[in-house]
Amino acid sequence: MARKLFLLTSLFSLAVCLFVSEPAQAVFYTLTAEQVQEAIEYGQKNRTLGMAAFSRPWIVSLTKGHGSASLFTPYHNIAYKARKAAIERREFSSQNVMDALDIGGTLSFSVTVYGEEYDFAKRYTAKIYQKEEVVQPEFEFAQEIADASEYWPNEPSHTARLVFKFPAKDIDLNTPITLVIVIPGGEEILFDFDLPKMK
Repeated sequence: MARKLFLLTSLFSLAVCLFVSEPAQAVFYTLTAEQVQEAIEYGQKNRTLGMAAFSRPWIVSLTKGHGSASLFTPYHNIAYKARKAAIERREFSSQNVMDALDIGGTLSFSVTVYGEEYDFAKRYTAKIYQKEEVVQPEFEFAQEIADASEYWPNEPSHTARLVFKFPAKDIDLNTPITLVIVIPGGEEILFDFDLPKMK
């Protein structure tokens, strides 16, 4: 019991130090000690949920077969890693919390898209619209060989995962954004994220 109390105290202290030392931003990006503990509890309590249900607060889904996008915030990272630790029946340490909080000053998105060809997504790119501003990613990953989708052999027959990281310093974290996936030829897939309401 004393060891668990010490661990919780350490986690709170760590989170408070990080909160004080970081510049003021939207609630979801810089966490208080209470929010850190809340994220841990969310992950542990919901460890039996499938990933889609678990990550629903951070996912924007379009109509079936048109894709989805998930935003990885520090809160989401802590919850996800606490879930993983609970599933593996291991301790979630203060170092684990620190690692989850260190997202390199970026907003990271994991995007699922659908298409017909096995290599349909390899030239997909992304950008963020926020008011009149356009923000370009500093990291891009596109799955070159798509997987068979849940609709195979019917349309859309393939699905692929994309990852994009955007510099947080170029984004007003108190204002909604639109993540735009750009398909070769100019077509765009839009995902609206209400950042101020996200943890």
